[in-house]
Amino acid sequence: MSKELLGVSALGLMVVGEFCAIYSEVVTAKLAHAGDGSWQGFIMPVVVMCFAGLCLLGAYWLGYRAVGDIWVVTVVSITSLLLLEPVVIWALFHEVPGRGALIGFCLGALGMLATVLL
Repeated sequence: MSKELLGVSALGLMVVGEFCAIYSEVVTAKLAHAGDGSWQGFIMPVVVMCFAGLCLLGAYWLGYRAVGDIWVVTVVSITSLLLLEPVVIWALFHEVPGRGALIGFCLGALGMLATVLL
């Protein structure tokens, strides 16, 4: 398999894995907020998180094989978290971040840009 195809596959698995992990975390927080203390409510988020873990492990494996640098794979992972988490949270909770969270998000984005560009 070509390195380009490995890289694209790794990126796809990374996005799917990060999305599923974030979704699982946010759904669990939403269940806690709703006061549903039953273990049955946590079955679906646990299954989704297990799937996310498999996707992320595959993404790291393929990404390292494609680029040969674990730091590049890690930066892609963190960047996908930075981009996907606010979207998933807004989609599920319909909440916008407060001033402090927005400042933290912007500083995180600037830090990520510095990591990639410098």
